[in-house]
Amino acid sequence: MAGHEDLLEAMNRDGIDAAVAMGFPWTDEESAGLHNDYLLESSRESAGRIVPFACVPRSCTSITAYTRDLARAGFRGIGELAFYHEGFNALQEDFLAGVISAAGECALAVCLHLNEPLGHDYPGKYQTPFSSIYRIVLEHPGVPIILSHWGGGILFYELMPEVRAAFAHVYYDTAASPYLYRDDVYAAAAGIAGPGKILFGTDFPLLSAARYVHAIEASSLDEGAISGILGENARRLLLG
Repeated sequence: MAGHEDLLEAMNRDGIDAAVAMGFPWTDEESAGLHNDYLLESSRESAGRIVPFACVPRSCTSITAYTRDLARAGFRGIGELAFYHEGFNALQEDFLAGVISAAGECALAVCLHLNEPLGHDYPGKYQTPFSSIYRIVLEHPGVPIILSHWGGGILFYELMPEVRAAFAHVYYDTAASPYLYRDDVYAAAAGIAGPGKILFGTDFPLLSAARYVHAIEASSLDEGAISGILGENARRLLLG
């Protein structure tokens, strides 16, 4: 657990200019509201260095109205959406589609937690049918969607021309990479999806930024690609 003071201290230590902070995927409006208020306050107190993403609770009466209020309040995106307890089923798919649709109307990005279907188990890992994610992306062209943890490996399907075309506005973050992949994942992912679609993510405070920066800078990527991954891609997507 970490508060915004801890995040700012880590940012100053590691030379991070700005950081996107996301709340937990609360299901009830009261908890979501408290967390959203805290993230907005953190953004103000940090003079904008903390960029807030909001939670849309599944219990809200109207996803569209709730999301419009979040956009007016100053949030830059929705997320991280996750379904830790119940997994991903038809009800969650409908909810996710509703959030993405509302976010598109409000020019907000959406970040979704995905896990890799293979490998070791760990707390919070759940199965997400890639076919469902593909269908949702197809139904919402143009909405920026960020898939965490390299999209659970779904990015490798961008080798298929139809998936690459459908995923034109899909981005991938690097969070948890040291726990999941070899360091050459950065060059491999950039070669498949393009370096402009990779966003620097850390899962702070679980991992520090320093755990990633060295591996990215030591990769075979050129300076422009490295600069994009370490911030310019996110700046362009979220701040214009």
